[in-house]
Amino acid sequence: MSRAACNMAGVLLAEELRPKGIAVILLHPGFNRTTMTKKYAHIWDIEGAVEPSDGAKRVLYETIQGSLETTGKFINCEDGRQIPW
Repeated sequence: MSRAACNMAGVLLAEELRPKGIAVILLHPGFNRTTMTKKYAHIWDIEGAVEPSDGAKRVLYETIQGSLETTGKFINCEDGRQIPW
């Protein structure tokens, strides 16, 4: 599934679950220092890549902040802002 299709699926699920009081948020975890991003190790410090444990805390924070006001939105866990897509 493409990123856009995944986002749309999340939006549709959010709209379906909204009447039941269930929030669905789409999260971008940010730039984390993992084996997947190892090829970018030379810019980790420049771009603010964080350890996976810190990235997980960011995701947990945004998950806790999720509400029906944020349902169906794509949120950047680095700064809590909505990412337009």
